[in-house]
Amino acid sequence: MRMMVELKFFLGLQIKQEKDGIYIHQTKYVKELLKKFNLEDCKTMSTPMHPTSILSLDETNKKIDQSSYKDIMFNVFFCAPFQFDSRESHLIVVKHIFRYLKGTTNLGLCYKKSNQYKLKGYNDIDFGGDRIER
Repeated sequence: MRMMVELKFFLGLQIKQEKDGIYIHQTKYVKELLKKFNLEDCKTMSTPMHPTSILSLDETNKKIDQSSYKDIMFNVFFCAPFQFDSRESHLIVVKHIFRYLKGTTNLGLCYKKSNQYKLKGYNDIDFGGDRIER
């Protein structure tokens, strides 16, 4: 089987093929997302969420109009439980995630050519940190 043209996009991922490997990233998608929510000029963040962020069901903050930010709520797993009763504190967390994305638009995965390739996966999930469902 031969590839006739160089693959540049696949399932929403940008793909750059080099002689020594493949680089996969989502720069275009992140830039479009920031533009959609008028966050193109936002300050960048070095982490996706502040380490002390705590969201709860009974917030005393002012409610936000869910129809204005509905697209954001479905794309952010951590904030999803609060999508039907959103508060300003939840929106602050989502905006922090967008600022992090802005600062990491050029990051991606680089797969170098190798015969000794072993794929390993890690994740950083802390179910004990879920103060509502644990």
